[in-house]
Amino acid sequence: MLHQTKSKLNKVTNQTQVQIKDDPVRDVSYKFRTSQGRCIYTIPNKAVVCTANTFKCPIDMQQLEIYSQPDTKEFTIFYTVWSYEKGYGRLILNELLQLLQTKRYVTLSPKTEMAKNFHLRNGAKLLADNKTSYNFEYFK
Repeated sequence: MLHQTKSKLNKVTNQTQVQIKDDPVRDVSYKFRTSQGRCIYTIPNKAVVCTANTFKCPIDMQQLEIYSQPDTKEFTIFYTVWSYEKGYGRLILNELLQLLQTKRYVTLSPKTEMAKNFHLRNGAKLLADNKTSYNFEYFK
């Protein structure tokens, strides 16, 4: 069963560890996802999440790029998540919440019902309803 055993959550250190082309939300390079305080985490063959450490909460990808800083502890932004099996998107976010050490955990989500329902079902609170995105906040 999915939640009975601890997953093998890994920080991605090599492009061969993930299939960026499978990302249903963001068309950004591996280099973008792994520079300036941005990271990729995976439960191999189950789920992937891309994060950014930022000093301010972004409302679009341009702001995410501008606000990203390697050493900031203000925000961890979850800007894309996808899974290959039901339940693993939730699992990877929950495990990251236990691992990361920033003050706030916020999404930069596409403005879709699927994204909205996913985050609300998983306990996040709607922080901002922007023109082209949602920000949801997760709490430890």
